[in-house]
Amino acid sequence: MTVKKEDVKKEDVKKAPAEVKKTPTKEVKKEVVQADPETVTMSKADFAALMGRIEKRDKDIELLYKAADKNRIQKAKGTEEEVLITTAKLSTWDDTGKIIVAWKMLSNRCEVVMGKWVEDQTVAIVFENGETDEVSYLEFVRRTLIKVTGDIVGRTTETDASGNTVNLVKLELSDGKKVEVNSSFVN
Repeated sequence: MTVKKEDVKKEDVKKAPAEVKKTPTKEVKKEVVQADPETVTMSKADFAALMGRIEKRDKDIELLYKAADKNRIQKAKGTEEEVLITTAKLSTWDDTGKIIVAWKMLSNRCEVVMGKWVEDQTVAIVFENGETDEVSYLEFVRRTLIKVTGDIVGRTTETDASGNTVNLVKLELSDGKKVEVNSSFVN
């Protein structure tokens, strides 16, 4: 709305006071809330998914600790380097399942007699419990096809009666049994 000078009467115009009192005003400070650098914000769905993954991993780790060999866990915690566990295989005797720890060729003669090959090959077998058996070489080869895998948990070096150095390997089988074998007989 516009007002014309002619429409304004002198009585309507009041004189302005000589002094204008200024009333103090309070400054309003705007607070800016800054996020703590140690705090992360995320949606509820992302948080639930993250917690689900963490809980699953915790259950998996707990299961692995229950299934693991306690001695190996302790050994791995004691060393800061990566622990590599090597495995080896031992032969078993076919019908009994006994573990073979050594064998020796007793006789090895191959001859041609009247146009035919004649073989006299005999092998002595030593089992884990100390028993020995003598069989033909052909039978030995046919009946030792089954292998048992074990983890190598130790190695030692000894000297035998004739002064030869013998390297022994200590294996832990899957059933927990420990067997010490000359390294020559480990496959």
